[in-house]
Amino acid sequence: MSAIGRRLNLGLVALVVLSMVGTGATTVLYQDSASELRSQNQELRQENAELRENLDDTSGELDSTQARVDELEARLETRSKDVDQVATNLNRTEAQLNATESQLAETRQSLRESEDRVEELEGTVGYLRNKRDSLQTEVDELESTVEDLETENEELADERDELEDQVSDLQAEIEDLESQITTLETEVAELENRNRELRDDIETLCDQPDNQDKTTCEDY
Repeated sequence: MSAIGRRLNLGLVALVVLSMVGTGATTVLYQDSASELRSQNQELRQENAELRENLDDTSGELDSTQARVDELEARLETRSKDVDQVATNLNRTEAQLNATESQLAETRQSLRESEDRVEELEGTVGYLRNKRDSLQTEVDELESTVEDLETENEELADERDELEDQVSDLQAEIEDLESQITTLETEVAELENRNRELRDDIETLCDQPDNQDKTTCEDY
């Protein structure tokens, strides 16, 4: 019960008592009631002081609580901004993730195409290697043939050199023979000239009357 309620109850009690007793008793009761009221008033003042002190403490706690509330509201606003920023970052990250997944799908497609191309190229490489081996075998055979031909060519060259030497010898011999022929032709020509001169001399002699009947002149 509050102090005001207790004071009203005491006043009612005093009125009831005054109505029941006489004037003398009333004075005594009034004095007792006044003393009690003073005591209660003192208690009320003390209680009021305590209440004021409690009120001051409560006001301080309220201010502290309000400051705490303001701080919490500021932190809440900051948290809200952080949440908005996180949401924005999340949306951006999701967009980047979608773009990355799209790029990954394209990369996988490119990888499959590259693998198919690699298989195709490996098949081509295998074919070309077989072709290379076949051509290498043919080249080896041709090189062997070339070596044989070079050996034969060297032999033919040696034979050609021998024949050229023989031709040179024969050419020298021919030149000697031609020189001899020229010499002999010259001698023949000289002999023929000599023979013509001798025939002319014989004819001249046979034309003489003294020599016409001779046997030697029968053909002239």
